[in-house]
Amino acid sequence: MAEGDTVLRMARRIEGAFGDGFILAAEAPNRKNPIGPRVDELVGRSLVRAETRGKHLVLHLGDDLALHAHMGMNGGWYAYRPGQRWKRPRRSAWLVLDLGATTLVQFGGTMMRLIRPAELRRDSRLALLGPDVLAGPEALELGTANLLGAHGLEIGEALLNQRLIAGIGNIFKSESCFEARVDPWRKVDTIDPDLMARLVETAARQMERGVETGRRPGRIYRKAGRPCIRCGTPVRSRGQGVDNRTTYWCPGCQT
Repeated sequence: MAEGDTVLRMARRIEGAFGDGFILAAEAPNRKNPIGPRVDELVGRSLVRAETRGKHLVLHLGDDLALHAHMGMNGGWYAYRPGQRWKRPRRSAWLVLDLGATTLVQFGGTMMRLIRPAELRRDSRLALLGPDVLAGPEALELGTANLLGAHGLEIGEALLNQRLIAGIGNIFKSESCFEARVDPWRKVDTIDPDLMARLVETAARQMERGVETGRRPGRIYRKAGRPCIRCGTPVRSRGQGVDNRTTYWCPGCQT
């Protein structure tokens, strides 16, 4: 599941694969990819930088072109050496970039487009995103303020609202609330600023660890029915919010 930590790891993987090289060939095998007719525009380009904005990935390919992708629930970028077995069939790949010693492949995702940098700066989808939870202290402070202003929402729902704070998904929603001992069903209005700041910092710390190690906490997520590792109370789960995303929590020690 692509949350902010996973997307940032992908960005670093892409930067490492490119190095100082450039795209020798490009292909869009999956017919669902909307940039298929324009894929030749990628050939010959180098990577200036890979940028993440929450769950969005932007590859800056020079002054006049960027590739913007959203990973959705199951999308991912992979780097393969010659002869290495691919994760999925080639025909299902959204994009294949031949870099010579490495082939970069994206599978899945919900959106991909080529866009001019000037358009990117004005893009409403990105402009509406809240601060990235992995962007440092100032972003965390702003994200905390946004969450505190989300009157009427339950905290578990608010954490998933990418307009308030970007990058947190269902795993870190549940895991950060558990570590911070916050009931995800509490209304935002009942949480004081210090506790909200601690919750946001907990999520950021967990995700930073995920970026560095590739591992995520597994103390509460998908543990429904099992005894809580902290107090022994059976873990519960149910859908939350407009999108009915499953929340996992311990009714015994999350208050």
